[in-house]
Amino acid sequence: MNGEKNKFVHDLRNPLNTISVNAELGKLTLERTGDIRKAISVFETILAECRHCSQVLESLNDTYFVRADGNNKKENDKEQNNKEENKSGLRNEP
Repeated sequence: MNGEKNKFVHDLRNPLNTISVNAELGKLTLERTGDIRKAISVFETILAECRHCSQVLESLNDTYFVRADGNNKKENDKEQNNKEENKSGLRNEP
């Protein structure tokens, strides 16, 4: 599971680095040259990388990570729901 977590972190750091570099480039472009067309191109790159980050985060809907103590989040949530069902006498549907 560590490999999956490391891949996830890498998949987010990569576009975040591109966003950071391009934000600085956009700022410098406007400060030094005032070239609006170049700045727009840089900002389009930033927006594309933001969309990429969003896609990576969307992939979390079907993924979960095992905690360091070996418990996984989805199983703990299921156990908690079962406890609540037993207390209330009602069954929570997933």
